[in-house]
Amino acid sequence: MHREPLDGNISLAQLEAVIAIVDFGSFTAAADVLGISQPSLSRRISALERTLGLPVFRPVGREMVLTEIGRSILPAGRRALREVASIGSIASSTLALTTGCLRIAGLPSLVGGIMPDYLGPFHRNHPGIRIEILSVEDNEQLVEALRLNRADVAFGVNRHIPADLIGVPLRDQQFAAVVSQECPVDNDTVIDASALESLSLVTLPQGTSIRQVTDDVYRHFKVVAPRVITTTQRDALVPLSIATGGITMVPDVLGATAEIFGGRQLPLHFSAGRPLGAIYRRDEQRNPALTEFLEHL
Repeated sequence: MHREPLDGNISLAQLEAVIAIVDFGSFTAAADVLGISQPSLSRRISALERTLGLPVFRPVGREMVLTEIGRSILPAGRRALREVASIGSIASSTLALTTGCLRIAGLPSLVGGIMPDYLGPFHRNHPGIRIEILSVEDNEQLVEALRLNRADVAFGVNRHIPADLIGVPLRDQQFAAVVSQECPVDNDTVIDASALESLSLVTLPQGTSIRQVTDDVYRHFKVVAPRVITTTQRDALVPLSIATGGITMVPDVLGATAEIFGGRQLPLHFSAGRPLGAIYRRDEQRNPALTEFLEHL
């Protein structure tokens, strides 16, 4: 038989009232346990019965007993209250930082470079917080990941931060040049214009942070690389520059790997680098794990 939709919504307070009456045996006892007046309790039951269009209780002598519909909704009501209680438990444990999730985006050179220095101690202090790390190719993707809520916080270049985001300064990262052992530059000599305009440049595509610093170096010396080898793989910069007899500009943490591939790291005669920071959204309701991580930073 077709039945019209319910006229109104069933509330958790109404279900709680039914369960309390059944569990404690009377309207009077249930009202006392719930901390409300008996008329308030009766109004909850009346509102539920109007919504259902059927009585939930019926009088038997001096007692009120459940009707068939009352007995039918009781199990579902208990399940609903248990689910709500579990949600409250999850929220409490999240606020206590025993559970939760922290999603972190970062430029590839920072995920394996500086991020472990900050993430390691945080995880040791809060092992219950699940950590998810997303690698993005450039600052544009980093900003997009934050705005689309794919990440709670991001490690990137702390420069020209959009107005809807906030950047926390971390450190300045210095760059160095990497060349092969056969490169005609003395071991104790810094890179100069003559080296830059004679060696093939191995670098990342335009738009990436490493490429921007590299271009700044060439502009500083007022030279142009004679040949450019472009790769999208950050980890290939050092071995490629050494294998081709060229040069690359990388963060000093990457430059330190030059000897492994048979090359050497050389300083630049002026300070070349980038300011690094942790970037996050201006959210009023902030993830508790993010709040703790920012305090940790």
